[in-house]
Amino acid sequence: MPSGLQALLGLFLLFAAAKIGEELFERLRQPALIGQILGGFLIGPSVLHWLKPSPNLDFMAEIGVMFLLFQTGLDTQPEEILEHGLMSFLVAVLGVLTPLALGWWFALAVGENPVTARFVGTLLTATSIGITARVLADFHASRTAFGRVILGAAVLDDILGLLALSTLTSFAGARPSLINMLLTIVFVSVFFVLVLVLRRTAWPRMNRRMSGWRARSPVWSFSLVLLLGFSVMSAYIGLAAVIGAFLAGIFLSESNEIGPLRQQAHAVGSFAVPFFLANIGLKLNTADLFSGRAMFLIAMITLIAIVSKLAACGLAALKLGRKDALRVGLGMIPRGEVGIVVADQSLRIPAIPNQYYSIGIAMAVLTSIIGPLLLRLVMRPPAAAASPVSAAAKPLSSACEPPGG
Repeated sequence: MPSGLQALLGLFLLFAAAKIGEELFERLRQPALIGQILGGFLIGPSVLHWLKPSPNLDFMAEIGVMFLLFQTGLDTQPEEILEHGLMSFLVAVLGVLTPLALGWWFALAVGENPVTARFVGTLLTATSIGITARVLADFHASRTAFGRVILGAAVLDDILGLLALSTLTSFAGARPSLINMLLTIVFVSVFFVLVLVLRRTAWPRMNRRMSGWRARSPVWSFSLVLLLGFSVMSAYIGLAAVIGAFLAGIFLSESNEIGPLRQQAHAVGSFAVPFFLANIGLKLNTADLFSGRAMFLIAMITLIAIVSKLAACGLAALKLGRKDALRVGLGMIPRGEVGIVVADQSLRIPAIPNQYYSIGIAMAVLTSIIGPLLLRLVMRPPAAAASPVSAAAKPLSSACEPPGG
């Protein structure tokens, strides 16, 4: 078969498998990203042997992950952190530091090297805002006090998680040093602050001036230039390219045309992102998943991921009342797309055993299923309140107790 036709066939098989998996999991009301990963896994070398990893698929996956983080940035409103300021900040910080410390300690305790230990800790830090936001929307709870705390803390978690990733990649070089790590933290922090300032000052004025440009879709075209430019800049200075893509999304989220911009990004993302997620599944190795040590590590790391977020975030939100604090803790459990991105970066760091790629993906998938399932259970209306009379008298959001419940 000619190489060009073979490459095209590979793209077709991977995309089709991802979309079929997405449809099935949407029907099951489970995160679509899990279905896309499973689709790639099933057609890959571990199961059906229809397709194997290739440079062409890796390139499409790289474009896909950039658009995934770009979309996440566009959907991120840093101002949400301010709605419940101190509480969202405490939930986010405790929800990052606690799993980071426990994951780091556990990896060292089972005999892993320091770089792998930092990777495990970093893997556990982020929260998937997209997965939890969907559960809150299903119960009309996005604007409740606990819903706003979850969303605000998840925004900050994503930022802190990617900051931790940037320090991991810089500290895992041939000659790592504490000074290099501190310089990376300072640089990325300044970069974040600069982006947050410019998105409220320079970008709105530039956005208005684009109305006179003659090119078609000037805002979208400029957005793509910014996405690629920020990604190249991040990669050039030794950070992950996805950090630049995320920052580009945050920068543009202040656009006067944010609605159409998000629609365009999600339209392109619906084509590009499945290649990243299905390629993740394609590279999963059953030997890395089902050996005795791997299953032990998956179980323990997933347990730490669940307990650390539930305890730390719930404790920080106790002022809302025990039930709402429990909801906050459960809402912060899913690692979702950010956890998957961190796991994918492990393949770029030689000091981390390849086994941890599959372990990280398994943890992200399991927490993305378990967290929303538990959150739905605690938010489900009581049986008495589900009678026809009460259901007709009250909207679904009334089932969610006010703060202090």
